[in-house]
Amino acid sequence: MQWTPPLSSYQKRTSSGLLVSDILTVHGDFIAVHPSHACRFGQSGLSCRYCGSSKELSQHPPFTPRDLVEAVQLVVEEKRCDVVTLSSGHVETGDGGVERMEKWVNEIRKHLNVLISLDLVPPSSDHWIDKTYAMGVDALYYDSDFFNPSDEPPREFQKHKARQLEALAYAAKIFPTGAVLSHLVVGLEPLEETVRSIDLLIDRGVVPVLAYFPPHDGSNLRNRWTATPEQVTHIYAHLYERLVRTRINPHWVQQYDVVLTSLEGRFLSKESPRYHLKLKNFYETRLGRTVRFGLASLRRHLRVREVPA
Repeated sequence: MQWTPPLSSYQKRTSSGLLVSDILTVHGDFIAVHPSHACRFGQSGLSCRYCGSSKELSQHPPFTPRDLVEAVQLVVEEKRCDVVTLSSGHVETGDGGVERMEKWVNEIRKHLNVLISLDLVPPSSDHWIDKTYAMGVDALYYDSDFFNPSDEPPREFQKHKARQLEALAYAAKIFPTGAVLSHLVVGLEPLEETVRSIDLLIDRGVVPVLAYFPPHDGSNLRNRWTATPEQVTHIYAHLYERLVRTRINPHWVQQYDVVLTSLEGRFLSKESPRYHLKLKNFYETRLGRTVRFGLASLRRHLRVREVPA
């Protein structure tokens, strides 16, 4: 095992004087853009490190779409990155955060040759899912609130959960196979329920990402979180084996660093990963990267049609 030092580009600055590290965090070939306010994980007291939460959001200076583009350009000069992930944070508007993300997506599309992933709240209407794909988003993540972290009445929670499943199933029909993702937080419900939730998502064409985030000490969730690493290994193996037996492509989420992805579940399973590893290695070549980007662009061109307002 070899220690990898932090990127030197983290200490570079945009033309407005902002540090790259105050704008984004790099995980493998994924760039996570810091949200302007906390997502639901942060609000619930979960110790996620994906979007730069190791620093309080209040300490992150505000930045513009232009700052973001410059920061990404500085990073990709140092290392190859294929995906930029933007998060709306936790919102309660009917669009799920799509409208506030549009200017950011447009600016990235204008200047960078990357794939774009959005982390949103499931919207109240499928119209917003169509709009998300049409405006140039390649992959979509909706949070699966399959555990109830609040005092929301059970009936309201079940209604909320049903709408999330509807939105995820519809998005899986619009976006490329494997490009619709959803987290399941391990340890806040019986592990058998997590296995059922994995099957529920995969049956709808959605790729589950298992988040093993022990809640912060003192948070409301700490007393509910009891799972140990030894207890959860079979869940990761189950996720990997279910995806192997489907045609869902796991390569939209290959390396997050802060979670174990479906492909990494191969280390806990006897199923052969040969095909998926060959595809993963191909995508990491220059030709594979060109094919992947080209197919994403062609698919959108063939499927998206402008209609009169």
